[in-house]
Amino acid sequence: MPRHPKSPNTQKKPFNPRKQAIQTSRKRESRGRIYLAIVVIAVIAIGVGWYVYSSAQAPPDFAIAAPTVVTIQAGNQVSSKVNVTAMNNFGGSVQLVATASTGLNATISPAVVTGSGIATLTVSAKSNGTYTVTVTGTSGGLKHSVTPVVGTSLYATLKTTQGTIVVELYRAQTPKTVTNFVNLANSHFYDNLVWHRIVTNFVVQTGDPNTRNGGGDRNTWGQGTSGQNVPFEYNSSLHNNVGSVAMASTAAGVGGSSQFYINVADNSATLDSKYAVFGQVIVGMDVVNALANVPVTNQYSNAQNQPLDPSSAMLTSVIVSNST
Repeated sequence: MPRHPKSPNTQKKPFNPRKQAIQTSRKRESRGRIYLAIVVIAVIAIGVGWYVYSSAQAPPDFAIAAPTVVTIQAGNQVSSKVNVTAMNNFGGSVQLVATASTGLNATISPAVVTGSGIATLTVSAKSNGTYTVTVTGTSGGLKHSVTPVVGTSLYATLKTTQGTIVVELYRAQTPKTVTNFVNLANSHFYDNLVWHRIVTNFVVQTGDPNTRNGGGDRNTWGQGTSGQNVPFEYNSSLHNNVGSVAMASTAAGVGGSSQFYINVADNSATLDSKYAVFGQVIVGMDVVNALANVPVTNQYSNAQNQPLDPSSAMLTSVIVSNST
């Protein structure tokens, strides 16, 4: 009897190599994504574990902090706070010692702080100048220190045709700039110069020898120097606020020479980190404002915002002293 032919449902499907290749590729991709996810999870787990382990293993320690600058007056004591901060469960005793440079007296109390605490640093000097004091904290094999700069106050009295301005000079924060300014003032360099740049609600500026006695070529006003340069001495704690005094220069972030300006408005957002502040008006801001409102002229193409009448905006002298 002849065999019955197989029905179509029982016949084997023809082999399709392309389809099989696609399926194989998809399986590999799926396995690859799974392996990648496993690796990522493992890396994260290891990282978190290591962080937790490292944090737990960090040894106990402490930090010590003090003001970066301390301003004093000769013959008077000034006190500042020194902070000791415990870290990583530190609970030991910290021995504090204050070591001052020649000419400066310094004491610290209490001499021992346990864990976190505050000590008082007291400094004084008989003579005017700039000094340093190093505060060292020791606990077993741990040792940390800070070194504030200590400077006596200096004041500059600016005589102008609008009145008198008194400026406190930041000698401790900007010693090179202040030294340069003081030397120029003591040599009478600033006598009878014009406030050659006057911009209402911005600044008033002087210090150019080309303006002496209000004469010379007014096209050159603003271009003169003392012939000696001072480096850019920027201090981040000082800002171009109203009444602050700063060095003018040919470009932002470079040193100056003799020209300086007084801020009539708060210019900290635009001038900080670009021009170095070295003083602050403490008396006579009304005089600064009067100078800022002197009528100006822009008829000189190379120098704008000059006083229309130079005699109304003269810096007649600068006298530096250790007291107001």
